[in-house]
Amino acid sequence: MKRQRLVREILEITTLLLFLTGCASLEATPTTTTVPTFTPDSCTGWWCTVTGVVYAETTDSGNELRDAAITLSHTNYCSPTSGQHQTITGPDGRFEFSDVFFHDTDRIRIQVGSEGYESAQWDSIDFYCLYCKCFGSPLEIVLHADPDP
Repeated sequence: MKRQRLVREILEITTLLLFLTGCASLEATPTTTTVPTFTPDSCTGWWCTVTGVVYAETTDSGNELRDAAITLSHTNYCSPTSGQHQTITGPDGRFEFSDVFFHDTDRIRIQVGSEGYESAQWDSIDFYCLYCKCFGSPLEIVLHADPDP
């Protein structure tokens, strides 16, 4: 009886050792799983055209101001159009800055000046809009006569 018990224990231990040896020899098989990642693009935005009309004193027809100097200052850390851009108004008082890459956190300032008039400016504010049309195109900017010419 003792012998049978000893044989049984040896068989159990051997079976356990074989099982553990088999488990130890199983290697973890690496699985490659493609996990979608999101890399924010800090320069996602829109190519815009900023247009406007400069008026003398009032926005009534006929008061459009020609040859007014326009400076667009664009603040953005990654846009290819960041910086200052200049133009002058045409005979109809209109100006245009085409191909401005605008991001919703950008700041755009338009400064207008003309001899004999006080300068004026228009500012977008951070988070002002999420697309180009919210500039209120065309912008209407009124210059008033300089009281101290």
